[in-house]
Amino acid sequence: MSPFFRPRDPQYAGGVETPPDLDRRLESTRRGIHVIGAAAGAPLLKIALNQGVEAVRAIARIMPPAGGEDPLDLAIIGAGPAGISAALEARKKGYSFVILEQGRVLDTLCAYPGGKKVYAEPSTLKTLGGLWFDDSAKEELLERWGDAAADLPVRLGAEVTDILGSEGDFRVETKGGETFRARRVILALGRMGNPRKLGVPGEDLPCVYSHLLNPGKYEGKKILVVGGGNSAVEAALALAGSNQVTLVHRGVDFPRVFKDLRRKLEEKEREGKVRILRPARVLSFGPEKAEIEAGGRRETLAMDAAFVLIGTDPPLAFFKRAGIALEGAWTWWRALTLAWVFFLVYALYGIKAGLWPFRGVYAALLSARLDPSFLYGILYTVLVTTFGARALWKYRDDPYQRKRFSTLMAAQWLVYFLLPWGLFYLGYPEWWRSWGVTLTYPLGYYALWEPASSLFAGSALPWALGSLAAFLVVMPLVSAFFGKAFCAWVCPCGALAETVGDEWRRKAPRGKGALKVEVSSTVILLLTLAASFYIVLDYRLSLEPDTVKKVYKAAVDLGLASILAITLYPFKGGRIWCRFFCPLARWMELWGRWTGGRRAIVPNDECISCGECTRYCQMGIDVRAFAQRGEPLSNESTSCVFCGICVNKCPVDVLRVGRLPKEKGKGRA
Repeated sequence: MSPFFRPRDPQYAGGVETPPDLDRRLESTRRGIHVIGAAAGAPLLKIALNQGVEAVRAIARIMPPAGGEDPLDLAIIGAGPAGISAALEARKKGYSFVILEQGRVLDTLCAYPGGKKVYAEPSTLKTLGGLWFDDSAKEELLERWGDAAADLPVRLGAEVTDILGSEGDFRVETKGGETFRARRVILALGRMGNPRKLGVPGEDLPCVYSHLLNPGKYEGKKILVVGGGNSAVEAALALAGSNQVTLVHRGVDFPRVFKDLRRKLEEKEREGKVRILRPARVLSFGPEKAEIEAGGRRETLAMDAAFVLIGTDPPLAFFKRAGIALEGAWTWWRALTLAWVFFLVYALYGIKAGLWPFRGVYAALLSARLDPSFLYGILYTVLVTTFGARALWKYRDDPYQRKRFSTLMAAQWLVYFLLPWGLFYLGYPEWWRSWGVTLTYPLGYYALWEPASSLFAGSALPWALGSLAAFLVVMPLVSAFFGKAFCAWVCPCGALAETVGDEWRRKAPRGKGALKVEVSSTVILLLTLAASFYIVLDYRLSLEPDTVKKVYKAAVDLGLASILAITLYPFKGGRIWCRFFCPLARWMELWGRWTGGRRAIVPNDECISCGECTRYCQMGIDVRAFAQRGEPLSNESTSCVFCGICVNKCPVDVLRVGRLPKEKGKGRA
């Protein structure tokens, strides 16, 4: 199949689980309730510890301690690492508090296999608060952190069922009937108590477990391990030395498993110490057997114990009861905010283009010799500059981002503002045609949208030729060497998305459904080409060329590229236009796929599967999937614009922006 039309691999359209919608204080949509740790989407243990400290420090800035007992200052739900970290900081700040825990203190660590090494990643991040943390075995951490938590007010067996009341007077109810009043609540629930289930008969039998605590107690047993992630592979390897282990995996390979673990698993399989059934699924469990379907055939396996290690789920039911919305969830308040933002953006473009009901304002500006387009250009450039400066400060320690944001701001000022308006004030009558070359057809479609009689007879011809050269020669060459980096380094649409839209990166649509919508950009590219031929050849069919121009400008230029895209910044991220509708972005991507696009995001072999790279990708790419495989990411299989934010957000420096390795061919991952 032609590389221009070969669909992208849907496995790279994935995403990460949606965390609660939190602000900078880690406060949820229900005021006064903060969420920290694994339940908040913290990808690493050190980050979870720091969130506990950060949440209490944020509370201290707005709520001084009262030290009362009824209500308490804080109710901390969960005695895991994040909860203990928050409690130690709360004690430093002088808050009265209680920790409510339904299971054991530090249950997250207790559930790790014996002897498991826990790494204090990222090494460059300082651990906040009073908990010591360094690379160490599980047992050492349990001892040190257990000592630190020994004198904290922990109520064990306190399973929280609901949180009533409001900020300043919450009532935390437990299954045992106790009620604790607190001014604020910190949720540090963790996820160990929410293991995923297969949903098959016999899964609740005593011989079927959701955790492997002590591999050493199993010897000479027939063990069944179900799963295809790191936990399942680690368990299979830990048990393989003195047991007969069968690993059941629903997939064909192990894309989300660390490379080193995959290598060890392959060794054990070759040695006959681990039997792997794939693709396979469990149909049912019995006291001493399991029914398996593998490769379309049913099989009965004898077993002494089974470990179903298919991951854990966030406490969604609890969040729903507590009135805590997830990121991107629609509420009445969010819908009203969307309507308000839409009005503001529509008003801006209504004044710029003379749309109803702002035609009077448009006419008044023109009569006052204030060109609305010029005023819009000033505002646009000011926004890019202001938020670009903010981004420069935010990413000040990242040389790649400093160069990128500086280039975006310089291009906006020199190419897209000073050049056209300089031509205007020099008296050049067709100054606006410069945008058709610098912004490049098909975005600068107006450079070619003249009937043949006008295009070849007037001064439009040099600009049209320049736009065609940029479209047919320059952009393909740029795409071959740099992929779609133009979108994140030069393009004015990308400049606004990367500067103003930087705050909402995590809100980008993800998954296979979003990938299907991206075909819209191909449709718009084809429509733009068809409209261009129609106008240039000056066809006299059912529509006049001027009608085609007006409809296209209203639907695509104003509707999709401007009003819709910018309105959705705070709700769906800044790349809605660039990703789903932009014909120029699609054109560059098609050339990048054909040539392989020599630029790539190159990973090493140390991915820890935290998902931060995927979470911050505005193009909705599952960057983690590439990193886990140790495979480069290029435009041959993705829509990456090489903004490099995934590199910046990686806590363990797994990723870098580089060139496609020669052994990877054209970058097919």
